Amino acid sequence: MNGPYLISLPREIKRSMAGFPTNGRSFYLTRAALDQPTSLCKKLFPAIDERHDQLAAKKLSSDNNDLIQSTLAVNASVQVIMMLRKTFKKDSVPMMELHPSQHIWQHSIFSDPA
Repeated sequence: MNGPYLISLPREIKRSMAGFPTNGRSFYLTRAALDQPTSLCKKLFPAIDERHDQLAAKKLSSDNNDLIQSTLAVNASVQVIMMLRKTFKKDSVPMMELHPSQHIWQHSIFSDPA
């Protein structure tokens, strides 16, 4: 595994090959600084907010009365999904321009005024 996958190239070469600047400046995405309406976020993966609240409060689930275990993996998974829905919304705008005929753009969230 170390031979084919974990080669010991210097970081600058790896960053250059991935398209990042090599002049010592950090990589920055302008769209990452944009604030998004919370109401729009809640429309993507709406159940994840409930799961997040349950984990925070360590409550019983109303569906099956199982105790929600607050483990590192569960918390990390919830955080990843919450981050991905923000990323999906931001990336969907240029993707709509590149691929306007895709069926997914017919979903109601993409016609929301927010």
